[in-house]
Amino acid sequence: MTAAVLAASAASARFVPRIGARPLLLAGAAASTGGLYWLSRVSEHGTYASGLLGPMLVTGAGFGLLIVPLSLVALARVAEADSGVASSLLNTGRQVGGSIGLAVLGTVAWTVVADDARAHAAAARTASWQAAYRHALAAGFDRAFLVAAGIALLILVVAIAAIRVRRADLSGG
Repeated sequence: MTAAVLAASAASARFVPRIGARPLLLAGAAASTGGLYWLSRVSEHGTYASGLLGPMLVTGAGFGLLIVPLSLVALARVAEADSGVASSLLNTGRQVGGSIGLAVLGTVAWTVVADDARAHAAAARTASWQAAYRHALAAGFDRAFLVAAGIALLILVVAIAAIRVRRADLSGG
């Protein structure tokens, strides 16, 4: 996933001057949404290669396409005297947003795991408790990835509706 983020970020930096930020934001948000939704389809019977590698590459590429243009859009039309403050707000927003997002998604995942494990506790006594736990764990992470896909879809909707920055605004010209 990290390699996909890095490769897509490098490509994004090359494409922004040619096509602008909006197409890259739309492509990145769409790829992230699709990749996260794909990750939400993982099951306890899947393998790394069959269930995780593809969706993580798609999600990573989507994230990479978002990083550069999102920074440029956030700092477009900011006066030079205010660029340090604007940049620090962007970085703070990313850090706080990531922390809150991780807390929300972790809560979703582990709540579903606990509920699913409780629901299958009687069956786990007669069958393999390990299989029941694997199922509960997959169900929890499936739900968290589905919520993350919904958040990415919201990013796509916002990018479609609200991002109207011209290429000239991104280069300062």
